[in-house]
Amino acid sequence: AFSLYNYNQTDYTTTALLHASKQFTHKRELNARLAAGRRQESFQDNQQQTLGLTQEGIYNVNNAAIAPTLSQYAEKQETNSVFGSASFTWDGWWTVEGTARNDWSSTLPAGHNSYFYPSVNTSLVLSDAIPSLKSKVIDYLKLRGSIAKVGNSAPAYALTTTFNGLSTKLGSQSQYTLSDAFANSDLKPEITRSDEVGFELGLFGNRASIDASYYNKSTTNQIINVPISPTTGYSQKWINAGKISNKGYEALLNVTPIRTGGGNFEWNTTFSFAKNDSRVDALTAGVKTIVLGSSWALNVEARQGQPYGALYGYDFARDPATGQLLLHDGLPQLGNQVVLGTVQPDWTGGWNNEVRYKHVTISALLDIHEGGSIFSVTNMFGQYTGVLASTMIGRQTDWNDPGMVVKGIDDVTGQANTTTVTSEEYFQSLFEIHQPFVYKDSYLKLRELRVGLDVPHSLSDMMHVSQVNLAVYGRNLWTSTKVPNIDPEFAMQAGNFQGIEFAALPNTKSFGIQLQVTP
Repeated sequence: AFSLYNYNQTDYTTTALLHASKQFTHKRELNARLAAGRRQESFQDNQQQTLGLTQEGIYNVNNAAIAPTLSQYAEKQETNSVFGSASFTWDGWWTVEGTARNDWSSTLPAGHNSYFYPSVNTSLVLSDAIPSLKSKVIDYLKLRGSIAKVGNSAPAYALTTTFNGLSTKLGSQSQYTLSDAFANSDLKPEITRSDEVGFELGLFGNRASIDASYYNKSTTNQIINVPISPTTGYSQKWINAGKISNKGYEALLNVTPIRTGGGNFEWNTTFSFAKNDSRVDALTAGVKTIVLGSSWALNVEARQGQPYGALYGYDFARDPATGQLLLHDGLPQLGNQVVLGTVQPDWTGGWNNEVRYKHVTISALLDIHEGGSIFSVTNMFGQYTGVLASTMIGRQTDWNDPGMVVKGIDDVTGQANTTTVTSEEYFQSLFEIHQPFVYKDSYLKLRELRVGLDVPHSLSDMMHVSQVNLAVYGRNLWTSTKVPNIDPEFAMQAGNFQGIEFAALPNTKSFGIQLQVTP
């Protein structure tokens, strides 16, 4: 058998740019740009496959013993743009800049394919504007703020439902099938508005610095391909959906606790912190949730009023009076569908340390991911089949000895459960009850450990180069997490469908040697 795949993607970008700069006085300066551009994108995909050959070793479609499967796909997009920017600086400490851009996209409805998005930002170096602010503690202080809009067009073939040709024939007649995605000829461009304020602060003779910002972003008219009832003749539909907001803050603290006078020894440490609150504020009329993806009856959703990426699945059946598990014949039962968590982390951060002694540099980076939720299909199947160590409970002596008495309320008597069940019965009763396999997605990783050596200048001069650095490094060397049996850092799907793990391979632990030569 053989398969032949031929992918070809071509992007052409043409831009004409006019730049002007004017120094009015030693305190006033103006810079401006005006440009026009065109971007043309094309993609082609051709495939030939057959499950059998007439003559072994001849990989040609003419040698197919079984009728080959053929497919061909072509896509073209074009975007025309006019954009410009202007910035004004006063005395080197106050800058105001504005931008404006208008795009015309071929993937939006004709006559309604134009969208405009501007921005304005300003920065103020207070330590230069008010020199008296500088002291033994404060070296530098800068304030900044911005308001911006960004536009985004639709993907190709989202306006008109198309027919797809089949490589097979019905007798002598060609066959075509209508696309399963219901197109929308009234699609509007996405628009994202972002407001941000922040500051930069230098302290103690450049031994410490802080860079922090707060932002508020909202996206309206998001272009999403949502599932619809198959009774319509389609499985999906392109829509503009409501409003999604993101609010949060980011901070970076850099400190040099030790720096010797001769410069032979230095320790530099950097802390980073980021927190984002993503929420679905509104969806399109009559729609309360949009399924971004689904696996084993658990959905990842954009649900109105919930964080973006809500995990919506089955909880245990529970006694309404006590909240305990409601058991039947001593076993848990499937309950209602509820929001079990969100893929959004509570916060993320990092801690990087770099120690340099003469020509040797050692650095280590810790990566921190706190909170959020994941659903592990690996653990669900592992418990169902009894291959995980956790399923030894109740069968330490034999397959049914000593057994298990699950804590909960008997659904018949209304009293505390006293029925003994086997480990196999208990863990198999959990299958497709999602709640016990939704975990808090927190982990700490040693992302990189690196040791580098700067070759002495006497040797680099002999090689007629300015600098030579030799380093050894290791990545993903260590992980600490309470998520059992799997690497909590994974990406099983592309795009917005995240948070569901199934037989994902752990991240690769790697080691390397790097030689860097600077001419």
